[in-house]
Amino acid sequence: MLLDLKAPTAASSLRIWNDAKKPINVQVRIFRWTQQNGQDVYTATQDVVASPPMTQLKGGAENLIRIVRLSKGPVRGEESYRVIVDELPPAGKPQSGTVNLVVRHSIPVFFAPAATNGAEPAWKITPQGNGYRVSVSNTGDRRIRLANLMLATGNGQAIARQQGLVGYVLGGSAASFVVPAMGGKKGGGTLNISADSEGGPVNATARVSGG
Repeated sequence: MLLDLKAPTAASSLRIWNDAKKPINVQVRIFRWTQQNGQDVYTATQDVVASPPMTQLKGGAENLIRIVRLSKGPVRGEESYRVIVDELPPAGKPQSGTVNLVVRHSIPVFFAPAATNGAEPAWKITPQGNGYRVSVSNTGDRRIRLANLMLATGNGQAIARQQGLVGYVLGGSAASFVVPAMGGKKGGGTLNISADSEGGPVNATARVSGG
């Protein structure tokens, strides 16, 4: 799940619900999301806010949370945020022999100009442990969301695969992901890269370096 908003749209709603029988307290916070040195960085912000930031949901009930961009500055490139929804533990001390766990959900939110260039990924592959590190540098304006990432030899033999959501590479940023080798076997030379993205299938090649 994600929220993808284009100017002049500056607000949207997020529906949350409680499928349990007991009421729960929920806290909603928003962080600016950037990537530095290939790692996700989350910074507190007031440019985008959640309303209400705290709410109680009765058993079986649902509520709408408004996500609003308050910043008056124009959106010059895709802005990335994360909405963090925490189910807070009940007040008071837990009963003897029990542990209160905090359930957390993280939802991506993107604000973009009405017209923007897409993602422009460049790829690099290096061996790492029992697999490969796939590094992606995105010089485009928009993020790329990668899923079902696979590396294959020139004859089409798959040698490494990561199923499901692999991760995001934000616009103007870089990130890297470890892809496990299949059967413990690794290959060199030039490998074919395939993945799924929001914009459709991704196909590229990169030469294995280092090792």
